Amino acid sequence: MSFVRKPAVAGSFYPQDPGELQRTVDELLKKATALITNDVSRDSQGRPLRQLMGVQVPHAGYIYSGLIAAVGFQLVSTLRPRRVIIAGPTHRVGCHGIALSEATAFATPLGEVPVDQVAQQYLVEHSSVAKFFEPSHVDEHALEVQLPFLQTVFRDIEFTIVPLAVGDCTPEDVCDSLQTLLSIPGENPDDTLIVVSSDLSHYLGYDEARKFDTATLSQVMSLEYPLDPRQACGAYAWSGLIRLARRVQWHPQLLMNASSGDTAGDKSRVVGYSSVAFWKYNSPEDESGIPDRYGALLPQIAREILTDAFQDDNQIGSINAISKVSASDRALQLLLRSIGASFVTLTNHGQLRGCIGSLAPHRMLGEDIAANTLAAAFEDPRFPPLQASELDQIQIEVSVLTEPKPLERFEGESNESYLSRLRPGIDGVILRRDFHRATFLPQVWSELPDVHVFISQLMYKAGLGGAEFGPEIKLETYQVQAWGEAKA
Repeated sequence: MSFVRKPAVAGSFYPQDPGELQRTVDELLKKATALITNDVSRDSQGRPLRQLMGVQVPHAGYIYSGLIAAVGFQLVSTLRPRRVIIAGPTHRVGCHGIALSEATAFATPLGEVPVDQVAQQYLVEHSSVAKFFEPSHVDEHALEVQLPFLQTVFRDIEFTIVPLAVGDCTPEDVCDSLQTLLSIPGENPDDTLIVVSSDLSHYLGYDEARKFDTATLSQVMSLEYPLDPRQACGAYAWSGLIRLARRVQWHPQLLMNASSGDTAGDKSRVVGYSSVAFWKYNSPEDESGIPDRYGALLPQIAREILTDAFQDDNQIGSINAISKVSASDRALQLLLRSIGASFVTLTNHGQLRGCIGSLAPHRMLGEDIAANTLAAAFEDPRFPPLQASELDQIQIEVSVLTEPKPLERFEGESNESYLSRLRPGIDGVILRRDFHRATFLPQVWSELPDVHVFISQLMYKAGLGGAEFGPEIKLETYQVQAWGEAKA
């Protein structure tokens, strides 16, 4: 027997009156417009440089997290998806695996949104963890509160939803389920949008929550999984999206981060919120690397950014490397607008003065260089903030990284054999064990040419000093192109 799932939290999480609800959503989206930049840059062949594939948004009452959610939905408003997968946690009735709904539609005060029953059946037939289980949907708010936003931004198109209530589930299982829905024969995966519903930390003090959530979002930006439910209530669904992003090379972008203490709540016990976009980038037309004629300009641009920061520290948050390039220099503009990861290193008379960077690409290269330049100067915890009097004394080096790749260990391979596959002077190395992580750029090999000393120091940097190197420690490698300032 067919039925429509009725709204469970209308009148509590969001207005029950249709007119009031529509005005509320419209106002939130209007405010969000001023907070985002939807870059539609194109390459020399006219192709968009990136395509939005998914977003993570929060699911508290609209007075608390509505604006943060609206930022994500305002970004997707230019899309025309046929299907929206909404994946979130089970707050009321838990489940093992992924619970689907037998409802033909989900209703809100703004109307009904049809459920894609064909896609759901396809998932059940091709997944070992997806099953129909209505109790997880009846009173669940995490998926429902996203619907009025979708009904508004896609009011002019017909779309269906696949509501996934994700219980105790591995990232691989969720990832496989999402990829199954993106791989239905005869359909274009670009016609499907993924929305993950999750808040961040719960009921910490304002400052503690901000620190905790910043660490979680840093993990997300590096596409590290799994998330723990203490980090995010939608950890299982979000970890699956992160796993998928790693698998298909989508890149995250933090759109907004706040807490209930910033919106309408008490700062003594707050809930954290974020909105994160996941982008698919076009393959570059030339994969041979950045030409030196452009790379040599990057340290100059970084110096201009530092100079601007000292002249007006109130504008630090808006400084961007792209703004330092003439609009007529289209090739360099395109380079800085492409996705990329960078490290910025400051030295003073040959001594390190600051070094901060990104291991995984998660924003435009120009944004990344600007942020890492300022962080190396003012936020490296090993050094005091750079002073204006030092500006003429420092040398700046900008490194642009390739995508990190796992250094796979063969079954039964000895440590000696495994480490012998590292290439001194060529490979940057990321070392991981559980939540411990550290990296050395390839330039560090010049100071630590012995591979055993190199790894020992890297383990110390990761907080694993004294631990033995073994199979539980994972290595990834990457390469860099680096350009330093010409010495006077």
